[in-house]
Amino acid sequence: MPRSPASRTDAESRYRDLRRMAFRRAQAVLAADGIAAELRPIDAAALAAFATWPPRSVDWPWPKMAADWRRGRPARFDLAIWSDDTLCGLALGRPAPSAAHMSLHYLEGNPDPGHPLHFKVLNVVITALEAYATVLGKTELRLVDPLPEAISAYCSPVLGFELVTPRGEAHYCRRSI
Repeated sequence: MPRSPASRTDAESRYRDLRRMAFRRAQAVLAADGIAAELRPIDAAALAAFATWPPRSVDWPWPKMAADWRRGRPARFDLAIWSDDTLCGLALGRPAPSAAHMSLHYLEGNPDPGHPLHFKVLNVVITALEAYATVLGKTELRLVDPLPEAISAYCSPVLGFELVTPRGEAHYCRRSI
């Protein structure tokens, strides 16, 4: 049975508030580590700033992906990472509806090596993802179908993920929280 427009609106509002709370918690953790990042949802300002990025190593269509992700996913994890007026990264994920994990599907840092959070975007995203997962009562993070060149960073002792390669499914990196 499809949800009524009121229940969709209620769900959007409830999860928007939970994301805000999680992002505030993550910002406090990051600030304690000396990382000044502002965490916001992916909005028109983020997509306009994204359009000015220099050439990238991946060709993900963020405007389309962000719009598609918003449709029908009120509990989504959509993150734009800012430092002052510079967009430093974008990420999309979602909680599993009936399991105890939160999945990150897309992550991209600003390719300009001079941006203020260069080499920190991954840490910012993982911190925000963990904060949101915790608010939702999830106990595991998953990085779904990671780029091969990123797996060693995810599975490093610093981040503590392990690679899982299920037969017939996309591989992922997982970590308990």
